[in-house]
Formats: sequence, structure tokens, C-alpha cells
Amino acid sequence: MSLMNTGCSHRRYRKRNDTVNTKSRKAKLPNMDLDTAASYAEILGLVTILGAAVYSWFQIKELRRSRDSTTAMSLAANFQDEDFVVGLTAIMNMDFDASEYKHGDQKATVEAFKQQCGEDWPKVMRVLTTWESIGVLIHRGDMDFHAFYDLFSGVIIKTYETFSFFFEPIRENENDKNMEWFLWLADRVIEFEKEGSGTPPAHVAFADWRPPKRVQ
Repeated sequence: MSLMNTGCSHRRYRKRNDTVNTKSRKAKLPNMDLDTAASYAEILGLVTILGAAVYSWFQIKELRRSRDSTTAMSLAANFQDEDFVVGLTAIMNMDFDASEYKHGDQKATVEAFKQQCGEDWPKVMRVLTTWESIGVLIHRGDMDFHAFYDLFSGVIIKTYETFSFFFEPIRENENDKNMEWFLWLADRVIEFEKEGSGTPPAHVAFADWRPPKRVQ
């Protein structure tokens, strides 16, 4: 009888152990599933972040291209302004005798300057104030320097050299803000070319350029 009781006890014990082990395995399954889900969620999050970064990069590139295009168009629009064109033409063809201007007497220099420009004086000032405005915009990052350089590098250097007798006294006075951004812009263009970053004239630098084929 005792042997039978002992056998029954062993069977009940094994049965309880099997039940406990089964419950234990069942209890572990959800933990494994949660770990797997967490891993997948982490991977998905990483892919999402990378996708957003790539998308942002393309968006920034497209916005920059759009901004550069807008900048070039706004700069080129100056050539459609009659006063600007007349003023720029006058500057390109002026021949000043610097000895006629009194160094240090800005009022007399400006008056002689006006006499030299004659009726084109307001249009010449239109060009100078345009350079001044562009200098501010480029410094603030609202206009692309390279688009400006491609269109106007030659004429802004010519403007600076032509009127150097007028601008040099301004430089000597650190508190004089007349044409400050024009001077800043001219300096940047000159430095850009001295560093070797400038380009030769377009007909030389881009002689091998060919337009893309027309899409049928």
C-alpha cells in the first residue's frame, strides 16, 4: 500500500512540475515577443530617422537651387532697368583725373564727382547704392555670392578702381559708414580672385560647355 502511495505521490509531483514548467514557458513567451517587438521598433525608428534625414537633404538642396535661381534672376533684372544700365555704362567709360580732387575734403570731392558725372550723376548713384544693398544681402546670407560674382565681378572691380580716389579717404576714417557695404563687397570679390577661386572670362572658362540635348 505504501508503495502505491509513493508511486502516486511521484506521479502527482511530476505532474505538478510539468504544469509549473509549462506555465513558466508560457510566461516567458510574451517576454520574448516584447523583446523582438522592441528590436523591430528600434530598427523602424532608425529607418524613419534616416529617411527623414535623406528627405531633408534633398529638400534643402532643392531650396538652395531655387534660391540661387531666384538670386540670379533678381540680379539679371538690373540689366532691364534703364537707369542702372545708363549709370553702369557711364562708370565703365569714365576717366577721372584724381589730382583734381582734394584729399580729405569730402564735400569738395563729392561736388567735383557730381560735376564729372554730369546728368548721369543720379544714375551712377543708382549703381553704387545697388552694390551697397547687395553687399548687405550677401553678408546676411540672403543672396548667393557666387551668382553675384558670375554676373558682376568685373564691373564691381571696375567701379571700385574708377572711384578709388573717392573711397580711399572713407577707409581712413573708421567711423565713416558711407558706402561701407560696397567697400566690403568689393574687398570680398578682390580677395576671392587673389586666392585663386575666381574664374577667367566666361568665354574662356566655359569654352567646352555644351547645352543639354532637347527632350523630345
